[in-house]
Amino acid sequence: MIKVILLFFISFQCLASPSHSIFITNHAETKHQKLNPTLSQCGKLRAKQLSTLLTHADIQHVYSTTDLKNMETANPTAQKNNIPVKIFTPKLLDSLAITVMKEEKNVLIVADNNAIEFLIEFIAKHNIEVNHVANHKLLYQILMIKNEPVLTILKQPLEC
Repeated sequence: MIKVILLFFISFQCLASPSHSIFITNHAETKHQKLNPTLSQCGKLRAKQLSTLLTHADIQHVYSTTDLKNMETANPTAQKNNIPVKIFTPKLLDSLAITVMKEEKNVLIVADNNAIEFLIEFIAKHNIEVNHVANHKLLYQILMIKNEPVLTILKQPLEC
């Protein structure tokens, strides 16, 4: 399954050379519900799997809020690509969206559900209702081809 997903990403990179992808995901599973929780063991595995899934996506920037769960989800991908995690403020999501659209680079954004809904609506021009229970398994790819967005929703295969 992972090989199929990796081939999917590779094929997009080859077919759309003047394009770029904006990947958006929710934080992985957390420990207990408390203020600023960290990732659970399953969440740590999911974050690592995400970095593996994005191995051939040529990620050039990784964005996250300062929440521990988002940072811990973003870090494996940033480390694999030898780049720092850039911090964004949820109150300035429109600014983040404009930045990643203008950069024209492949990026990963780790955000919470409300931010994901906003970013997908703003960038991809799609209204989605995020399933707050299962959203940690989803990876949204907005492929920008000549400034036209194509939204693909992928599900990580990890079950734990």
